[in-house]
Amino acid sequence: MMSSSTPYLDALSKHFPAECSSIIDSLSSEHARSTVDTLFAFAFGGDCPTDMSALGQLGWARDQPAAMRAIQDLAVQKGTKRGRAASTDEEGVGSNSKRPKTTDVDDRPIFTLPSISTTSPVRKKVDITIHEKTIRFINPSSRVVEASISISNISRTFLVPTRGKAKQHWTVVMLSSDVPGKGRATTSNPHQIIFGLDAISASKFDTTSYSSSSTPSTSTVAKGEETLSVLHEFLAHLPISLLEASATVFRSACATSKSGHCAAGIDAYFAAKPGTLWFFDSGILWGESKPCEFWAVGDLVPKDGIRMISATGRTCSVILGRKISPSGEEQNDKENAEGDILETEFSMVDGREQDPINAWARQRKHLFGKGSAPPPPKAASGKKATIEEGPSIGGNTATNGPAWDDSDSDDEDYEIASSEDIDNSSSSDSEASDVGSGSQPDDGSEEEDNRGSDANDGEESGEESEEELQEAHHPLLRPGAMLRMSKATINAVVDMVNEDWIEGSEEEDELDDS
Repeated sequence: MMSSSTPYLDALSKHFPAECSSIIDSLSSEHARSTVDTLFAFAFGGDCPTDMSALGQLGWARDQPAAMRAIQDLAVQKGTKRGRAASTDEEGVGSNSKRPKTTDVDDRPIFTLPSISTTSPVRKKVDITIHEKTIRFINPSSRVVEASISISNISRTFLVPTRGKAKQHWTVVMLSSDVPGKGRATTSNPHQIIFGLDAISASKFDTTSYSSSSTPSTSTVAKGEETLSVLHEFLAHLPISLLEASATVFRSACATSKSGHCAAGIDAYFAAKPGTLWFFDSGILWGESKPCEFWAVGDLVPKDGIRMISATGRTCSVILGRKISPSGEEQNDKENAEGDILETEFSMVDGREQDPINAWARQRKHLFGKGSAPPPPKAASGKKATIEEGPSIGGNTATNGPAWDDSDSDDEDYEIASSEDIDNSSSSDSEASDVGSGSQPDDGSEEEDNRGSDANDGEESGEESEEELQEAHHPLLRPGAMLRMSKATINAVVDMVNEDWIEGSEEEDELDDS
């Protein structure tokens, strides 16, 4: 059977109303029918005609996605009651398609980011559009909706710089819950949404904003421009407060002056998967590596909510303890009334990270176990996202240095004494000398009492000196400060000491004999 030269027009003619058949009949010439069929192919993702020139074929491939988006946007905005009824009938009949039906014209589009590399819920490049009720992931070529996620299911949103990439990059993480749901994630019910964008645009692209009163407007991001403002504009349309990584909240011990806000995270392994632990003021995020998980400060158990284990000091394991709410049957059991504790271990963490992690935990220790409140919703959609993590990082790229304070809490121990301190110390010294030059006690018992009190004071001062041996004041006590020695080196040193001791004892014996 020979294939038709006008397949799109022929397919449309079979379903065109008989009352309007005169429109089809007016295309009497073969040239007219071929021209209309070519327009249909260009608008609906068809192949370029083979008789077109090479330049024409390049232009077809370049401009077809934009044309398809324009048709799709027009169909959504100009939807009619007949279209709604048709979509209802389709849902009633049922379909075996795995992709969700998202033809509800009441769900008006708001903002679109084109050709975004997405990790979840689909792993491909898609156009991401925020609607009033959903976030849709649309295939740029076929305009098929790959996934549609209800905005009401999203509980937290994060924006972090991507670590480990040669180019500056941003990653957006959206979670439906702090703890990943059990079972396999699907496009209609994913555990999280993860996508990323280069911090510096590698090519020109257009974002689209939709308004109910006018046609869609586009904004162009030129090649070489920063994209952080575009991500902020996109995320501002969500009714959820945005959490952004900031090196002013946490700074890795391994960070450099060029780390920027990447310093707010540390490299770690969960089982065999590498990833990043991000420290926010309100909790800790295991991000970039699925499944993502968030530990709110209030969910960490009061005792050992964060603990570290290190055998050598070079690396350590970070263990986070979360209190899990009891199930309905366990609530009646007094032993399980407070819920179980679920611990998660992250390994292969650099040993130098123990100090900043302990400092972060110490500052928030009073909040552990208080319970996590849901993230506060924004006052109104369409406004700029609320940033909970200290100063905004707007205007900075992923590698710009943050305005953190280089001073250390230990600097107070090395401050130069002021004139007031010197006067106080001299006055105390003079008082001590007056006491020392006073009359001597006549009674021997008083001397014994004084000696006893002096001995007690000595013991107390000794205990205080032992208590003062803290890692912050004694660098040699810090993990990784002392070099590791192999067993062979230790044995060699022991042999050298033994030889010196044996030779010394032989010389003493010779002197005694003489």
